Amino acid sequence: TITQIQPGRLILKGALTKEQIARVIQMHWAQIRYCYEKELTKNPKLGGKVVIAWRIGGTGAVETANVKSTTMNNDAVENCITRRIIRWKFPVPQGGGVVDVNYPFIFKVAG
Repeated sequence: TITQIQPGRLILKGALTKEQIARVIQMHWAQIRYCYEKELTKNPKLGGKVVIAWRIGGTGAVETANVKSTTMNNDAVENCITRRIIRWKFPVPQGGGVVDVNYPFIFKVAG
């Protein structure tokens, strides 16, 4: 089975660029895929869009991460994603302060 995870439109507030955020997400893409594919074995039709909101603190560490909206409605996948994101490290925001990210992940089975 080939799975597809596509990024949606990133919404960003704060002193990091979309490119900086996207680079860190790309580095951890395998973690997101793992969260999805683990549940896909139980439900082969699983798919949907999950928007995760997270806050990056002044050190680049993620302070909070939660599901903002979902059409997948699968707690296991959604909790797995937020548990991964909370451990990610981003560049230190210029001038300190916090960065708020809203990021939609779109999951589907190809073919």
